[in-house]
Amino acid sequence: MGQQAPSGVEGSWIDAKGTGLSTLAGGRFQTVATDTGQKLSDGSYTMTGAASVEINGTSLIRQSGISFNCLLVSINQMNCTSASGQNFVLTRRV
Repeated sequence: MGQQAPSGVEGSWIDAKGTGLSTLAGGRFQTVATDTGQKLSDGSYTMTGAASVEINGTSLIRQSGISFNCLLVSINQMNCTSASGQNFVLTRRV
């Protein structure tokens, strides 16, 4: 029996630089550094549509709030925009 196929935004996501691994599960999110495992940020997320999610939390490095919106463009990719207008891509890590 194979692994259950991922659905929605839940699971592990890595940024394009490969520096941060974000995990979304049960309405909570957390990002850790891929090299050290140090927690970089945490918070919560809310589905705002069938394929869109709003993520809010705290950057533990900068001690400041973070907010971004992501669109699930495929089962393995989310295109995100931060509150400051920065665009970035997250890729599902299986």
